[in-house]
Order: sequence, then structure tokens, then C-alpha cells
Amino acid sequence: MDRAISDEIKTIDGDIIEGEVVDVDEEYLSIRHSGDSISFLQWRIISLISRDKEVIIVNRDETQKKFSILKTANSLSAKDINLTATDKISDIYPKEMMERHPFFERGVKQSVQTDDARPNVPDTKKTGKSEQSGSSPGTFDTKVASAQSPSTPPKTWKGSVGAGINIKDGNTESTSTHVKGGYTNERKRDNIYFDALALYEVVTNKATDVDEETVNEQRATAKYEYKHTLRLYSFFNQYFEHDEIENLNYRFISSPGMGYRFVLKDALKYKVEGGPAYARERFRGGIIEETLGIRIGQYFDWKILPTTAFYAKTEYVQSAEEAADWRLDSGMGIKHNLTKSLSLNLELLDQYDNTPGEGKEKEDRAVIGSVGYNF
Repeated sequence: MDRAISDEIKTIDGDIIEGEVVDVDEEYLSIRHSGDSISFLQWRIISLISRDKEVIIVNRDETQKKFSILKTANSLSAKDINLTATDKISDIYPKEMMERHPFFERGVKQSVQTDDARPNVPDTKKTGKSEQSGSSPGTFDTKVASAQSPSTPPKTWKGSVGAGINIKDGNTESTSTHVKGGYTNERKRDNIYFDALALYEVVTNKATDVDEETVNEQRATAKYEYKHTLRLYSFFNQYFEHDEIENLNYRFISSPGMGYRFVLKDALKYKVEGGPAYARERFRGGIIEETLGIRIGQYFDWKILPTTAFYAKTEYVQSAEEAADWRLDSGMGIKHNLTKSLSLNLELLDQYDNTPGEGKEKEDRAVIGSVGYNF
């Protein structure tokens, strides 16, 4: 008699998660457990799924997911399946068969040490029984050819560093440089983001041959997101800025809040968030300003091609004490990967401060191009 089992998901670490699959999209699979609790799994950590008389094996490469569907006569549990990845023929055919062919000799020798470390497998021809890696009767031991072992946890983080320089000569001499870096770690229950940018520009006065700093600023943002559901999340955002030209020693903006992912696909993402904000600014001369207000942000990411992505963001901070005291930070850019590790980036940055310091402009724009290294 067939046994009725719930949906079972086996992760690449070998963990079994039981429940009912209630929702899926391009990146996540949501499961309802007993007690009606919901958990979310990223496809990249899923090895296989069993549901009644089907086993779905999840394969992936750098650009897309692929699924192999195995239909069985009886219900099959993920607990009964041992999924192993290998790139050696010696792991799926006997060494004796390969040794008959000289062109396999090198591969056999390379695999001998690994094979000797494994438990001896009884000869099924002599015993007349099917050996199933110590599993109970009715189990399967499936080996899938792959370059990556399922026992290796997937890398959830990525980072990049980039730099650029612009030199102008003629009626005006100037040198502009910038360095930027970013880090992203998107995990099962939370996300961590960090980015930093340093801008510097020197203009040479040809009449006096004196160099004058026109840009000298540094910015950094650290952010933590906790996922309550597939789309709803809470966050804490910390922003830092230093600007010598504006006589700004530092500006801190701290903001907790809630956000919602309206679009969540592999190639297209859009989210909006908001919450209270606390800003503290210290200017040269010891002047300190502190304000409470609100912060609203929106973020858009579009993977135009497998190697090309467009991104944009807008962050608005409004003081609760004075309606005229607000600032808008926005940016957009395009990134093209030349190789897996090397990329080109072009970005437009715009800062608008409605109440700037005395003698300073409200708007500050910069267009930067850089060569980056991805890791």
C-alpha cells in the first residue's frame, strides 16, 4: 500500500525539511509546517524535492536552474535518497571495466586513492542482492555528474572593488579619482549589505600654478535586513558621510524600519522601505546639529543581459522639526561584466540638500566610470 507523505525538501547540506509547499517564485520556495509556521528556502540551497510519487532533482549553472523529474511507482521520501555529485566515471562504473581501456588509465590512477578511502562495496553478482549504501530496502542512491559537490555550501556572499581616474588638460587642468567597494550577503533569513565610496578632485590654477581641492568626500552605508516573509522585511540602515569642501566633519543617519519587495524575480527586483530616522551632523568649528525625521527609500535592479545589469536607488530623508529641512540622495548605474572577475561600471550620483551650509550649492552631482574586480 502506498504511503502518504508530505512534501520533503533535501538541502545540499543533507537537511530534510518537511511541510507543504505553498508558494514559489524564481528565487524562493515557501513551506508551511505543522502549526502553520512558514519558512522560506532559496533554490540555490535545495538539492531535491520529493512529493508523493515524484522526485525533483534541482540542477543549476551560472545562469539558470534546471530540474530533473523522476516518477516512481510508489511514494518515495527524500530521506531515502542519497544524492551525490561526481565528475569521475570511476564513481559510476567499476574500475575493472575502465582498466580494459588504456585511455582511462590516468583517470583510474587519480581515483584510486579516493576509492580506497571508501568502504568496500559487496559484489552484487555474488550476493544476488542490490547494495544501496546502507539504506533501508526501497531506497535509492543517486549519483549526478556535476562540477560542484552538494556537500559544499553555496556561496551566499559576493563583493567588488573598483577605481577610476579622469585627467583633464588644456585651459583647465584637473585630476579626479575615486575608489568604491561593495559587499552583499543574501542568506536564507537575512541580508547584509555594505558599500563605500571615496571621491577626490584637484584643479590646477594655471595663473598661479596652485592646486585646489574641489572634491574630497567619503560615503559609506551598512544595512541589515531580516525577512519576515518572502517579501516583507525589517531593516536597520546606517549611513556615514564626510565632506571637506562642505566643512562637514561627519554626518550619521540611522534608520530602522520595514520594507516590502514588490517585484522579486531573478532578473528584476523592486522594493520600497521606510521608517524613522535620526541624523547627527558635525561641522568644522564644533557646530553640531541633530534632527529626528523619516526616511523613505526605493531600490530597482534589472538584469538586462546575463552580463549586464542596471540599478537605481532613491533615498529621501525629511526632518520632523522643520518642513524645509530635507535631503534626497539618488543614483543610477550600469554594470557590465567583461569576465567573471572583471567589470566596467558607469554611475550617476546626485545629492540634493535643501538646507545646505552657507555659501554652498544645494545640489551635488557626479558621473563616475570605473574598472572593477568581482570576488
